[in-house]
Amino acid sequence: MDLESQYLNDLYNLRQSKTYSDVSQLFELNYQKLTKLIPLIKQTAHNSIIQHSKYPDLHLIVEERFTYTGIFTLTHILSGDVQKPDIKFKVYFDAQLVEVLSVCNETVLNNDHPYLAQCGDMDIQWELNLFIERWLDYCLDKYQGASWQTL
Repeated sequence: MDLESQYLNDLYNLRQSKTYSDVSQLFELNYQKLTKLIPLIKQTAHNSIIQHSKYPDLHLIVEERFTYTGIFTLTHILSGDVQKPDIKFKVYFDAQLVEVLSVCNETVLNNDHPYLAQCGDMDIQWELNLFIERWLDYCLDKYQGASWQTL
């Protein structure tokens, strides 16, 4: 094993695994950010879009909608019908939580990670939900205050 690989292995093994409490706090934070970006998410039952002159249109796709939960995809649809980052998530309206189900149709962001086998379920949930947390920050910066239109 070369020096760089050994360093990465040591660094990865020194980290502490994420707990359910850590991940749950991220679920709650993402719910708060999502409701700032989409204030009417509790009532949303149809696909919607924010059209912006400077940034790609932001699409909210309703996959499933029930009284207490909903499954949505938040994405940009780029040229050639390419959807990026294509984040599918479940909203628990009663518990006020958001859980990422997949990013770009993958359940893990980095399939080539050399130490992926050492990731537990909570670590994978952390990775996915940290991704949406940061992307929601981006969307809030670019789109907050813009109005959603039903498609």
